[in-house]
This record gives sequence, C-alpha cells and structure tokens, in this order.
Amino acid sequence: MANLDRVFLGLIGVILVLNAGLLIATIVGNDIFVDWLQSPNLLFDGGILALILVLLAFYLMVMITRYETRKFIVYERELGAVRISVDCVQGLIMEAARELPGLENVSAKITSVEEPKVSLNVRVYPDYNIPQLSEELQQNVKDYVESTVGVTIAEVEVSVVGISNKEEETPEPSL
Repeated sequence: MANLDRVFLGLIGVILVLNAGLLIATIVGNDIFVDWLQSPNLLFDGGILALILVLLAFYLMVMITRYETRKFIVYERELGAVRISVDCVQGLIMEAARELPGLENVSAKITSVEEPKVSLNVRVYPDYNIPQLSEELQQNVKDYVESTVGVTIAEVEVSVVGISNKEEETPEPSL
C-alpha cells in the first residue's frame, strides 16, 4: 500500500470517528451538532465538508477497484501455494540465455501462466549454426527455469530476429 493511500485512509478514519462522536453526542442529548446544522454558516461549512467527503469517497472507490497488474505463475506445494512473478521468471530466462555463446539482445516473454510458455526473440552472431543454437537455447532455458523455479515450462519458442553486425569478442591468446 502506497504512503498516499495510508494518508487518505487515515483521514477517512479520523472523519468517521469524528462523525461517530457527533452522533453519539447527539444521542445522549448534546445539541452541538443540531446547533451547527441550524446555523447560518451551514451552507459554507456544510458545502466544504460535503465536498471533502465526496472526494474521499471517490478516492476510496478508486482504491477498491484498483487491481494488481503484475502476473504470477502459481503452483501448489504441500505447505501452500507459491507465486512467482512473471517478471522474475523472465529475468531468470534471460540469465539462462546469456550463458550460451553466439547470442545477442535476448528478450523473453511468458505468453501463458497456466501452462508456462516462453517466447524468446534473439539476435545471433554470424558463423553460428542457428538450428543447433536454437535447440540449445530452448533446452537451457527449460532446464534452468525448471531447476531454479520449480515450474515446468510447456514450450519455448525461439524467434531469430536478426544477425548481429559485430563478431563475438574472443580473448587474445597470451604469449
């Protein structure tokens, strides 16, 4: 919960407590609330109070209808459910892809969270066997995610979107 949400919720709580206190005071016979309602300043004071209450109610409705946009891969374990964010798994996938030589600019996207499917876009260096590199990439990603996260990847789709213009840097042999 954001700090702004906490401030507004605290303000709503204070206003509700004040209203409850005024209502209780009126019930036990104190006329302070009734006198305020009959005062000539009610139009101005009441208008400001009504505006504040409407704005707080609107903010509360926005908070209620707000939903989490982050997606999670959920799987059940003996002690309860485990939720791993898609962003986290995508980061792990890119880490696994970096281990293979011959790849550049790897981007990963999980296309389904129920039966996790991964879509990879890669650029490859020249002089690499693309079908072999793609198969190695698929297997590395599948094995790495399954061993680190515990989620079985149903499918790994690789799209080679281009060939890199620069050659992979190789270390100079020392003399």
